[in-house]
Amino acid sequence: MTYIQFEAELQRKLEGSEDTAAIVRWVSGKILESYRNGITAGQKVAKVIRQGESRRRGLPGKAA
Repeated sequence: MTYIQFEAELQRKLEGSEDTAAIVRWVSGKILESYRNGITAGQKVAKVIRQGESRRRGLPGKAA
C-alpha cells in the first residue's frame, strides 16, 4: 500500500461510521505491516566486499 492509498483509506474511514477504536486498530496494523516490510527488505540487502585498501583516511575524528 502506498502512502497515497493509505491516506485515501484513512480519509474514508474517518468520514464513515467506524468507531475510533476500529480506526486505531487498522492504523496500528498498517504501521506494523510497514515496519515488518522494512525489516524484511533490510535483510535482503547484499553485502558489498571491496578488495584493496580502505577508502577511509586515518582515525575517526581526526583530520587527514
